[in-house]
Amino acid sequence: MFNNPYLQTEAETLTPGQLLLKAYQEIFDALKEAKEAIKNNDTITKAKMISKIDRIISILQAALDFENGGEIAKNLDYLYNTSKHWLLKANLENKIEYLETVEEILLPLYEAWQEVVKKEEGQVKSNEI
Repeated sequence: MFNNPYLQTEAETLTPGQLLLKAYQEIFDALKEAKEAIKNNDTITKAKMISKIDRIISILQAALDFENGGEIAKNLDYLYNTSKHWLLKANLENKIEYLETVEEILLPLYEAWQEVVKKEEGQVKSNEI
């Protein structure tokens, strides 16, 4: 699946929650690069980073379980679609503010997932004792 052995090993050793957090971290790193690219009129890097973010969000959307996730899955899907809308606008109009909007949408989700993962890892550790 991965061409890079390091990434393959990382993907195999991280928990699903840790992989989710890693995906969000990749989004935030790419948002930072995209903002810098807009500032520097670097349209190629901007487009690459926005495309990367879009792909990651699409993967997160594809993983949503609407059957078991109910309203939460629907809300996440809506937030992901809204983020993709602002990404498209940022790409077309070269506006950093639109990328900041994406960040404002996704950051609370990331922080919530951090708490969930922290609790899950705490439960796993206490079960191992």
